[in-house]
Amino acid sequence: MEMFESAYASQVSIACFVALVLVGAVSDVVSYRIPNIVVLMIFVLYPFFVLVSPQEIEWLYSLGICAAVLVVGIVLFNFKIFGAGDAKLLAVIMLWAGPKLAVPALLVGVIVSGLLAIVMMTGARFIIASALSAMSRKDLGDKFLAHSMPWGTGLGFSGIITGWGLMVGL
Repeated sequence: MEMFESAYASQVSIACFVALVLVGAVSDVVSYRIPNIVVLMIFVLYPFFVLVSPQEIEWLYSLGICAAVLVVGIVLFNFKIFGAGDAKLLAVIMLWAGPKLAVPALLVGVIVSGLLAIVMMTGARFIIASALSAMSRKDLGDKFLAHSMPWGTGLGFSGIITGWGLMVGL
């Protein structure tokens, strides 16, 4: 496996991971939909990262975490708490996070999503919606007036924390 190790290729794969997570997060904010192709690309990129990473990657544990998170996500989807795309995106983020970064990445995502949920429950959402409408972004303003919340926002931050942790070698 050492013959495939490359710090540069590892960093590029991490950057691609973060970019794809952000594409999924933005898509969720804009359309309440995370394309399956984005989740699939993140999943397919992971074995390449494992091969080229100069660090030891606990990929079997990561697969287990991914599977467990996917099962929990399916349960949350069945109770209409989470969208199917959110569940899949969270699972592949946890695949990349692995045992070392899963808890910090999940906590950041929960905190950001919790803060957004607080905004959605207060009058601040009307101020944000009005400001976005004034900036000719009524479509985004309408998201703050909706009765559902795009979890992709918090998931985007989970992906950023995971990418940062992988880049610095945590």
